[in-house]
Amino acid sequence: MAKFADHMDKIAEHVTEDYQKIEGSVVGGYKKMEASVVEGFGKLTGKASDAMLNEDGSLKTGKVGEHVVSGYQRIENAFVNTFIARDGESVEDAKARLAAGQKARDEQMQADMENRAADQKAMIEASLEASRNAHKHH
Repeated sequence: MAKFADHMDKIAEHVTEDYQKIEGSVVGGYKKMEASVVEGFGKLTGKASDAMLNEDGSLKTGKVGEHVVSGYQRIENAFVNTFIARDGESVEDAKARLAAGQKARDEQMQADMENRAADQKAMIEASLEASRNAHKHH
């Protein structure tokens, strides 16, 4: 019986080795396919990016996009010149004045929000302190 068990162990070892070889081949094949697919996808997305994006990452607009943007800028400048610019003020100066005013409003709004948050925090802390003191006196 010992010879039979030894023989069975040898068979099991050979079968295990063969399965490990097969597994290694299959896994290796899948890894090669995966690397090929990933590399191909990278090349494809690179080509698409090159075709659609400028070097700075902005979208390439092409001739139609350039005309649309140019048309919008002309309309914007005409609006600013007609309704926003003050006497003798250039369109660029009016836009700069508007941007500065917006920046000042944004900064004031941020300061107001910070002040309100500080006030609310102080009120909450005072309320908590009053609550703690009320429990001490009872």
